[in-house]
Amino acid sequence: MQIYYVDGVCGSGKTQTAIRKILDRIKAGETVVYATETKKLLEQTKEGLERLNVPCSIIVAPKQSSWRKNYKSVIEEIIKGISSASEFPHVILCTTKSLIRAAYDISDNVKLPLYIDEGFTVAEGSEIISNTESETDGLMFRLGLAETKPEGFDGLGYKFPKEHQDIVLYARNPLMIVHPKASGSKLQWNTYLNFPAFCSKFSDITLLAACYEDTLQYHALQSAGIKQVSLDWGLATEHVTKGSVNIAYVLENSEWRTTRKARLTDAQLEDIMLTFEREHWDEFINVKKIGDGGITLSVKSHGFNDYSKVHHFMDLHTQMPIPSTEKFYREHLGMNQSDIRKACYHYDRYQGALRTSIRNSKHNDLGTEDLYYCFGDKATAEYFASKLAPWVNKRVYKLPIDLEIDTEGKATYSNKVSDNKAEQKARSRDRTKLTELTPSLNKLDEALIYLRDFRRKNPNKRITKAIYQQVVKEFS
Repeated sequence: MQIYYVDGVCGSGKTQTAIRKILDRIKAGETVVYATETKKLLEQTKEGLERLNVPCSIIVAPKQSSWRKNYKSVIEEIIKGISSASEFPHVILCTTKSLIRAAYDISDNVKLPLYIDEGFTVAEGSEIISNTESETDGLMFRLGLAETKPEGFDGLGYKFPKEHQDIVLYARNPLMIVHPKASGSKLQWNTYLNFPAFCSKFSDITLLAACYEDTLQYHALQSAGIKQVSLDWGLATEHVTKGSVNIAYVLENSEWRTTRKARLTDAQLEDIMLTFEREHWDEFINVKKIGDGGITLSVKSHGFNDYSKVHHFMDLHTQMPIPSTEKFYREHLGMNQSDIRKACYHYDRYQGALRTSIRNSKHNDLGTEDLYYCFGDKATAEYFASKLAPWVNKRVYKLPIDLEIDTEGKATYSNKVSDNKAEQKARSRDRTKLTELTPSLNKLDEALIYLRDFRRKNPNKRITKAIYQQVVKEFS
């Protein structure tokens, strides 16, 4: 058993090339299944297919209040669409998660080719916090993950809230192997896809993902004994630009992680953002509300939030797996700590940064703008730098800021600096007002923090011109 994969850096044209490959198969009389992570990406692909007059249909959840109804209706539609595929050659578009949930019930008499764009969730883990240990055992029974009902358990009518829908759907899916563990009042769970069973449902599978061998699915398929064959579509495997690429990082000797000894204060996080901003005084992308300026960017697939005109990017977001899931990846997927760090952190930071203008710079149309990036630690910065062509003028350097936590050899994680968008907008307005009064205010950082704290303590007071003047006087 084998699958095919296409390697090419972000922006190298994997999706557009796949559309042309699919067109050839449609002309040959085949029906093709195309799956990707989000509805937005499916819509973009549908538009690309329709420009080539390729018949296609999207099967996604309707806008209903109940995710349980969405789940059922989408599964039924996917199975029905694949079962009737022989009627005429076309493309069936659906999300990867929905396809995995439907795959078990696809008839073995119908085997269609499958293209998966942007990778897919092959393994996952989380935990549910209960009130008591006995309640945790009861929830495991309710999910069908334990054979024996705990004595006195009366929660058979318990309905899992929306935030726990993943474990409910995984437990219901025969193609997902779920490993639950009751740890006191916590229900820790990890799950992974039964690859041989899933792959057997299709005639062939082609995966499209940037830097594929760095991804979680590469290691998961490898551990399942699935042969992975690289396809050469002639796509770029490195990024190019005429502009200089400046890659800053915060921590020199430790990793930026969710597991930490101490948490950075808001003031420290703001110092990082302001230090980065001072280097070029231009607008940059603001990820996960880190800092108070820039264009807000959600951490989603890079295909539809393209900031091709923006040349600055800061990403201190961290979402490493919880310890029980890291252990699961080591034991069940055969990954070492370096593999996990690369797949679950470095790779996501790289994809985030590649939403900026560098992803549109090609050998035949080189960009000329200088670019500035800021990451949490040196290893992440070096990973990003490794995706640039050797001849690109690049500089990897430590941001000129020191954190006490770094000297202890411990790492930290970043959260949003401000509590809400209103506070972030107020910070940008404060900076504008202060610099209008005194363009070279010596203690601008301290003044901004003072004004932020003033608002928090006095929510009903307005910052007047007189207050700005007084702040300038005190922090000059």
